[in-house]
Amino acid sequence: MTPQRPYLVVFRAGPHSLHPKIVAEDPSRNWDCVVNWWGVEPDHTSADVVLPGGVNKPDGFYHLATQDLIAWRSYDYILLLDDDVYFSPGDISRLFTIAREHATYLAQPALRWGTYASHAVTLWNPLCKLRATSFVEVMAPVFSRAALEYLLETLTLTKSTWGIDWAWSALLANQQRIQVIDAVRVDHTKPVNLKAGPLYQLSRALGTDAGLELEAIKRRFPTFGGIGTHRDGHTLRACIPQWAGFWLIRLIDKAIRYAHARGWSSALPRRP
Repeated sequence: MTPQRPYLVVFRAGPHSLHPKIVAEDPSRNWDCVVNWWGVEPDHTSADVVLPGGVNKPDGFYHLATQDLIAWRSYDYILLLDDDVYFSPGDISRLFTIAREHATYLAQPALRWGTYASHAVTLWNPLCKLRATSFVEVMAPVFSRAALEYLLETLTLTKSTWGIDWAWSALLANQQRIQVIDAVRVDHTKPVNLKAGPLYQLSRALGTDAGLELEAIKRRFPTFGGIGTHRDGHTLRACIPQWAGFWLIRLIDKAIRYAHARGWSSALPRRP
């Protein structure tokens, strides 16, 4: 595949993928669309190229990258996207523009309030344009070319994908290289389905367990101080005074975590 645009989106897509809608709603997109198809009958709708391979999204990208099926090093930023994440019209292009403007290393868009979310830190903080965090999720990571080069080998660490993002956080701990881009909000349209979700069914068929894989990653990689928003390093919205930003961010962050812990916005099944 010869790059046509400066940025790349790789969808790990199945029969109900949102990528045709997202592409149609961004006619002037600044990104090439690769679909890493896992279903039975590939859907070439709206994709620049459709390529099979891999057990899951990170593993699929690793397969495409190491087999030289995509020239990913020709792109400035690469978004690895689940097929149930919805961006408002043109927002993927805007996400890349913001990432380039602020020279982000590893980032992700914020999740809308009330959508399915596994981690409170990924939920939208209205005070920030970009927020310095210790963690971004495997669901929609935006890599700079340098970040993906550095983290490429982590993409095959687990079959369930659980723990791969924990490894990123550990490897980048205390470097202020991880950000949530609050200026762009997305919807996660489906809850995590540990029992019947195709990825988790496949993981079990391969003899693995998501929870056990996560615990193994935590033992393998050093701690990074926990998942959360950093004290500083944020880019505030223009209307927020710098002198008040620190205290306001802490206040909003605390409120979001409180609400999330009580089930206001969650994708993971509650543990008994």
